[in-house]
Amino acid sequence: MKTRKTIFHRAVCMFLTAVMAVTLFTVAAPTEAQAAGLSFKGNGKSTVTIKDTQCYSGRNLKVNYIKFKPSVTGTVTLKFNCSSSYYNNSQGYVTFCNKNKKTIGQQNEIWRNDYAGKIYNTTTYGVKKNTTYYFAVQCNAGTKITATVKAIKDSSASSKSKAKTLSKGKKVTGVIAYGDSKADWYKIKLTKSAKLDLYYLANTNGTNEKNGFKITFYNKDGKVFSGKNNGKKVSAISKVTRLYPEDGWYISLANGGTKFDLPSGTYYIKVERMSKASSGSYTLKWTTF
Repeated sequence: MKTRKTIFHRAVCMFLTAVMAVTLFTVAAPTEAQAAGLSFKGNGKSTVTIKDTQCYSGRNLKVNYIKFKPSVTGTVTLKFNCSSSYYNNSQGYVTFCNKNKKTIGQQNEIWRNDYAGKIYNTTTYGVKKNTTYYFAVQCNAGTKITATVKAIKDSSASSKSKAKTLSKGKKVTGVIAYGDSKADWYKIKLTKSAKLDLYYLANTNGTNEKNGFKITFYNKDGKVFSGKNNGKKVSAISKVTRLYPEDGWYISLANGGTKFDLPSGTYYIKVERMSKASSGSYTLKWTTF
């Protein structure tokens, strides 16, 4: 069966988003601040600290721009930790921008570090080597931001006809950087009927259901999969976001009314961005049971 985060967890996330909006919008609209000299290294791990005095201009939130030019193609993960001299936690927004400081990610993506769990204070972006980016950061208190750059060699195929074969039990990691319009294609070969367990994980950006990755499973005829698992219809499309980074399919197809196996043959998996603002990396693995 297909597993999902609980309804309670999603309700908590919606509640936190609402609280965040109320908390931050008690002040006036943000103003752009001078952020000269703020930058992350192009590889490895580096930090930038926004001081308490850099968070506000009067009652207005300041926007601090942090420059970033990666020396590798892969991902950069930002982690936001409170460094305030007056408060125990901080919260705010981050917007991924191009070299001209124009928004290319989700506008005002929420982060906060007053709750346990990395989904609230970390976010990941797919980036290209030697390309200049900026992160527009707003915070309500002093914050230390750690950037971790990870090089990823993407060996996926951009078309179904050239799909890369996934071996049973082996993980594969791919990256979709901002600006990539292509989808990544993979194929699974079953030499005999079997029940398929497909697992996937995403490290991506966005704090809503519109940003992240969409994963589609195709049957051996090249059509979107349609089948049943224990008598229930199986969805062939799943979405993985920053707030819900893990999911898994237990896929089986009713065969002759008695067996719940996929017939032998070749099946395809398509990974693509949910929106132009989405980027990051993903991991796929399959096995049988």
